[in-house]
Amino acid sequence: MLAIMNRLVIALLLLSTGLTSCGGASLNPPSGSAAHCLPQQGWVTPDGKTLEESAVIDRLAAHRIVLLGESHDDQAHHDWQLDTLKRLFAARPEMVIGLEMFPRKTQPALDDWVAGRLTEAQFLDRTGWRQGWRFDPALYMGIFRFAREHRVAMRALNVDSALIRAVSRDGLESTPQSLREGVGNPAPPSPAYRQWLAGVMAEHPTGKRPDELRSTRFVQAQQVWDRAMAEGLAQASKTHDGALVVGIMGSGHIIHGFGVPHQLRDLGIDSLATALPWNTDTNCDELVADAADVIFAIGPDTALTKRQ
Repeated sequence: MLAIMNRLVIALLLLSTGLTSCGGASLNPPSGSAAHCLPQQGWVTPDGKTLEESAVIDRLAAHRIVLLGESHDDQAHHDWQLDTLKRLFAARPEMVIGLEMFPRKTQPALDDWVAGRLTEAQFLDRTGWRQGWRFDPALYMGIFRFAREHRVAMRALNVDSALIRAVSRDGLESTPQSLREGVGNPAPPSPAYRQWLAGVMAEHPTGKRPDELRSTRFVQAQQVWDRAMAEGLAQASKTHDGALVVGIMGSGHIIHGFGVPHQLRDLGIDSLATALPWNTDTNCDELVADAADVIFAIGPDTALTKRQ
């Protein structure tokens, strides 16, 4: 099983059950565990067939919602996201960017940032970045500046961590509505998603095997996280009718269509596409046909920020 948990997220989001939700999880496979299966840079199918960039952008832009994955602490992934956003914006200038990094309560600060009413320091302070997301803001500032420069609406997709902790500790049914922030009941997970999450739990750093109840609550917590972001994206698409909505989030929410894509389809949204960055020096075990619609291979020398 791949080491799919971003270890920094594990440290930050340790839950009261002794398990950690992988809601912020990102694919972070171990290096050296498989031969190189991808070209050094560029768009490919999950099985490694090269794709023309213009055709990929046209294909993605034709959808209602596009999901772009990431490993949260990998600058190359954020450079790829920004590059892809620019190319999608050229094709569909009516755009909304949905962001996992921000809980719903920070939406007014996102609106003020895009409107030019906040400095960068004020923006980070008002969104509680250092208390919430905690990753180096420099990793993401290119995306935030792009949105501000072009007046692209930013949508806060996440929920307060108290909700995830409560679900993981007490279960969804016992979590009070006052904590649920309006998040609806998630669509049931597929057996394959349960199995995938079981692999996440097996790699939990405590080494403790969770009992059935804690495993169930772990899955519920992950589903609530997926559902919240799916609802945020769906609402953004409804509010900004005709706009291309691009979701920026950890790849663990996207891969195999298990998480957010599954919840979006339950909400009646089938016009969606998924794209994942994949470092070429890492394991390719999960690069199967349903991993994502398209993959962007990122080699050690990739310099997306220099591309025009």
